[in-house]
Amino acid sequence: MEQSKKAIGFFFGLAILAFGFLLFYTKQIEPFSDFALIEWQIKLANQGIFHLPYQNHLEDPNFHFFPFPSVFFHIQNGSAYSTFPNLYPILFSPLYASFGLTGIKVAQFVLFFFSIYLFYQINKNAISAILLLSGSTIFIYIFLIHETILFFFLEILILYLYHNRRTGLSGFLALCLVWMRPEMIFAVAFLPFCFSEKHNWKRYLFAFLITGIVFSIVNQFTFGTFVPIRFFKKPEYQFRPEIAFYLFKITLEQIPIFFLFIIYLVKSFKRKEWFYRNISLLTITTIILLISPNTGGHNTPRYLFGLIPLYILLLRTDTNIENKISKRWILLCLALSIYSLVTLWNQTKELKKISKFQTNTLEELMKIEDQILVFNNSDFAFVALPLLDGKKNLLLLQNQDHRENLITILNAKNASSFTFLELPPSPVPIGETLKLPGCNKDCEFRITETKTLPNALLPITATRYKRM
Repeated sequence: MEQSKKAIGFFFGLAILAFGFLLFYTKQIEPFSDFALIEWQIKLANQGIFHLPYQNHLEDPNFHFFPFPSVFFHIQNGSAYSTFPNLYPILFSPLYASFGLTGIKVAQFVLFFFSIYLFYQINKNAISAILLLSGSTIFIYIFLIHETILFFFLEILILYLYHNRRTGLSGFLALCLVWMRPEMIFAVAFLPFCFSEKHNWKRYLFAFLITGIVFSIVNQFTFGTFVPIRFFKKPEYQFRPEIAFYLFKITLEQIPIFFLFIIYLVKSFKRKEWFYRNISLLTITTIILLISPNTGGHNTPRYLFGLIPLYILLLRTDTNIENKISKRWILLCLALSIYSLVTLWNQTKELKKISKFQTNTLEELMKIEDQILVFNNSDFAFVALPLLDGKKNLLLLQNQDHRENLITILNAKNASSFTFLELPPSPVPIGETLKLPGCNKDCEFRITETKTLPNALLPITATRYKRM
């Protein structure tokens, strides 16, 4: 037992030192992509607003020019609601208001290590806890505004409650987790197989189903759909082998515990030992790789992060809990820790590069005098989100057929000019002119200036249209 405590102390001390350093190293990383959307939701939650405001909703009731792709929001009763649930923004909004981004990072730092502690309490196995700590790069999300660490904690809490035979509460939380992250259905469905049959899986399933029925009814009245918004607005699925291959590649790179799980499974085959639970979990992993609608973004295999604790539980399920930890496991855990930290270091450097693009581009956008900015690339719209605080009007042109809606908005705002931002070649161009129908004077918007934004790191073209 003394050796186990020393091993845990060493690895946790190493992790805390590394994460503490990275907490300061990532201080200048600005939110981008869906991180920026979640930050905006947090700001809105601090104002008591739980939908996504759109200042052009009267002129554009179908939200054709809302500054996000339609997969990110759902329209109900004339308001747009984010497909990212409000739980995370609501919980973390006080921290953001008091301490900014640093407050959220510190909270996620604490939440991550508390998750490891709860996982250790399941079977008091030091190696299992160290594997969860060092067997993946999920902790990259400690330093980002994202819900991954919160949902990681919820999953560990569900495992902990199920192990302690509080299966009803575990089933309730499992449905809550699936409601917010539908891909977690695979993890919560497999969860009972990680424990002894003595646990009341029927109560777990009953609580899960009853909660699901209640949530579906409430959701229908609130948002007009029986299924979660995130699932209802899912991207159109098309099987793409390159996506499956990419996900498999980064899964091996960023979840080394999965590679260890495969080695363990192969060794069991050679010994002619058939662990059907292990084979089933490998099958689930394969299914997720094949049916994932996209790469998940962020250059991480986040669709598979929910399986990490399950790999470890099955990997250690047939290992006796010993007070003495073998040197082989110590060396293996040390190798995993070093590998994961090196991978994390490379990821943070990449994040800083992206953040630099974000900061430079935002600074250049702030210099544009026009209040109306039209984008035809959703990534630019995410970058420009902080401009909403300065009352800028952001529009996303996604379809050439919606040009008339753009004219309606410009006319209603009595705009004398606007700036069109694009990354050539433009997928949806505006053209040389925009004509206002039923107009007697100053009836056209014409190009007066086209330039490339300096210091933006990408050849972003800013074209100014002025009313003539």
